[in-house]
Amino acid sequence: MTPQQRGGRRRGRPKAADTGSGNRESILIAARELFSDRGFERSTMREIGRRAGVDPALIHHYFGTKDALLVAALRPEIDVVEMFAGITADTDSPGTEFLRRILGFWESNPQQRTRAIALLRVAVTHAEVAGGMREFFLGVARTALADVAATDHRDERIGLMISQIAGLVMARYVLDVPAVAEATPEELARRVGPNIDRYLTGDMTVDPQDH
Repeated sequence: MTPQQRGGRRRGRPKAADTGSGNRESILIAARELFSDRGFERSTMREIGRRAGVDPALIHHYFGTKDALLVAALRPEIDVVEMFAGITADTDSPGTEFLRRILGFWESNPQQRTRAIALLRVAVTHAEVAGGMREFFLGVARTALADVAATDHRDERIGLMISQIAGLVMARYVLDVPAVAEATPEELARRVGPNIDRYLTGDMTVDPQDH
């Protein structure tokens, strides 16, 4: 007797009733718990499915790979438009205000900060996770500062800005560099913000004679 005759279903093809939003959220919660308890490498899709109460095939249906699941589970949950509303080209030092808000978010949301730090740690050695984090940071920057960044060399400007922010986050929350970790968010925003302003609107041309 075949699986279909016994009323079963082929593995890897979840029923439509299995694919509700509640199951997806259960998978994300289970993944966060296991990644936190056991680490990324030691957590398996089978264990995540067991904890979530779903067939592991459903995890693949939603997320594809464990790397993609990690990004979905640990990526910060923020309303970018709301968080950075009002930052425009007329803002006095948009870079400072941007950092003030993003650092304020990390400081006031320790759970999400912990998740983001875990994601950054894995991203260092997993290309797919790094790609997910890159797209997240780029999306935040492009949305938050769409009305600020100059149109010339736009991708380069945004990329340099992301390098500044990612480096600051790593230095403060992962590497625990004393001068950065011990500074207040406001101090960091005022000291680093002008650099971001330069990336956003400064002269990006390079004089060949400088080489």
